[in-house]
Amino acid sequence: MKIADLVSGRPRSLGELAAATGISIQGVLKHLKKLGELGLVEEISVRNPTLSVRKVYTATGARLGDFSTGDLTLVKLSEKPSGVAEEVDRPPDLEYLAEEAILQRRRVKDQTRRLGRMIDDLVEDESRIKIALDSMDLSDAERLILQVLFTEESLEEGERVLLEFFGLQDGKKSIEKALNKARHRVK
Repeated sequence: MKIADLVSGRPRSLGELAAATGISIQGVLKHLKKLGELGLVEEISVRNPTLSVRKVYTATGARLGDFSTGDLTLVKLSEKPSGVAEEVDRPPDLEYLAEEAILQRRRVKDQTRRLGRMIDDLVEDESRIKIALDSMDLSDAERLILQVLFTEESLEEGERVLLEFFGLQDGKKSIEKALNKARHRVK
């Protein structure tokens, strides 16, 4: 993903990709081959006396943005734009566009870090729910009912899932019984 992200921004040399990823040149070549087979990366020959590099790698057809941070993987795969309509009289201000892109990437990275912290909090709360349910004197069925109810978006959605996918026999009665047992245990 890191290699696909790097070549999505601009053409990169093999040495640059190896340095940026910490992967050997042979390892980078293997990844580039797989990305090429997926139609995400192409090799371009460069023949110019001012550059010593002979080949560069760039994205084709799609762009992959890797906004991962820490242990959170956040990737966006999108089609490459077919072209932006430009005003004929005035070419785009490339320096301004580049500055905007850099600022936007920083904002996305910052939001990704925030999202990572929110996900950590969510996982911790879900673990606390599981520990609390495991510590209660509940039957296996009551524990399962409560786990479903407490992980769906709403009690109604939890009830629907229990009826449709778990074959809950007496619906609301079993749900109320499990909820009351959990409420009385908490108090």
